Amino acid sequence: MNNILKESSYSINKAVRLLSTNKLVSLKAETVYGLACDPSSIKSIKKLYNLKKRPYNNPLIIHISSIQMLNSICQTNELTKKIISQFWPGPLTIILPKKKNKKILDLAVSGLDTIAVRMPKSPVFLSVLKRFGKPIAAPSANESGYISSTKAIHVFDSFKKKIDLIIDSGQSDFGLESTIIDLSSNKIILRRPGVIGIKPLEVFIGKKIYELKTNTKNPNSPGQFLKHYSPITPLKLNVKLPKDGDAFLGFGKLNFNHNPSLNLSKKGDLNEAAFNLFNFLRKLDKLNKNNISVHPIPKKGIGKAINERLARAECK
Repeated sequence: MNNILKESSYSINKAVRLLSTNKLVSLKAETVYGLACDPSSIKSIKKLYNLKKRPYNNPLIIHISSIQMLNSICQTNELTKKIISQFWPGPLTIILPKKKNKKILDLAVSGLDTIAVRMPKSPVFLSVLKRFGKPIAAPSANESGYISSTKAIHVFDSFKKKIDLIIDSGQSDFGLESTIIDLSSNKIILRRPGVIGIKPLEVFIGKKIYELKTNTKNPNSPGQFLKHYSPITPLKLNVKLPKDGDAFLGFGKLNFNHNPSLNLSKKGDLNEAAFNLFNFLRKLDKLNKNNISVHPIPKKGIGKAINERLARAECK
């Protein structure tokens, strides 16, 4: 595992050097670990898509470190400025009209005329962005369709030494991907639920956010494919009493014991459940049981995003 380095000035500088030479590196975001590449390099983008086995019609999220960097690649307006003043840096991705530029190649955004962009809060990610001096594309650091990575070891388990550098900055803070909203049309559209709930966004913006049916065949946003976040072991949702031979992912105070099992939050804390979700799914998946049965999880607050991830993970 000599491609894993602890977060330091040395590892950050090494990441910048590697990105500058079309290499791939993995960085911790506050959401999940990302697989980073230079979106102005055809070679780098193709390497990322091929390593992840990601369909080319699934656009990448572009990460930036400043408003100046944002304005060089996207068209913005007063609503955009208002939203980012409150929620950036942080786990909110915004879809905006794309400006003609050489920093983001069409391949990185699947030929769309929009860009899904965000400013991460993760110190290591921001440091790499600032030293690199231009945007970075970074989807989750796992094979397409599999469980997202929230630890450096998860990234290594997925790709071994096929990545030149994995910076270990500990477990991701939230454990779920960013919320994605689309500001490219007259309506504000939720493209993916995430860490930031819709109600706080609507209250702050003062406008309704619409939830439309997902286009799973020709996505106009990352995170749209029907099957996603899936363990190899079949998943069964809303199971209150698991069967023998199944692993069990619990939530809240339970009046029975089951082996093997993990509890997302014994005290029923949805934020703790989100933090543990992908890590615990990976642990249970390694046990090679008949199924992973999942206890019902409330669909309120961040629980909505947890249930969305689990529903996609259950798809065959």
